[in-house]
Amino acid sequence: MCTIGIMHFIEGIDWLDSFYLSVMSVTTVGYGDRAFKTLPGRLFAAVWLLVSTLAVARAFLYLAEARVDKRNRERAKKVLCEAMSVSQFFAADIDNNGCVSKAEYVIYKLKEMEKITDKDITPISKQFDKLDRCSNGKITLGDLLDSSSGD
Repeated sequence: MCTIGIMHFIEGIDWLDSFYLSVMSVTTVGYGDRAFKTLPGRLFAAVWLLVSTLAVARAFLYLAEARVDKRNRERAKKVLCEAMSVSQFFAADIDNNGCVSKAEYVIYKLKEMEKITDKDITPISKQFDKLDRCSNGKITLGDLLDSSSGD
């Protein structure tokens, strides 16, 4: 509302035209039928349009993020509510040993929720393998101390 008042007084246009010019400028529609004519009006517009355009972009970003967050929450809820099928059991059994550990189950569910991918898991697994000096599937304090002394 402040900008409409400033345009009304600086540009000397009526209230309705001030509102119209404000909306057309910020939305970058700008039909060309109205423009800032005075030097103070143009200086004000230069600053105001930059700030207001960024504000509009931020509002659209917020709306997009809210939509993505809602979709992610719905997907997570769906994944967490479904029972595990036999095919899902085999997909979750990463080491193919016939049973699904808690870690395998968590990884499987995170992948189903699209929170992680194999691209995320592979470098983590490689980092784990480097730290697991005994190759026993566990990182011991000795493994950790050995790896830090070798750096």
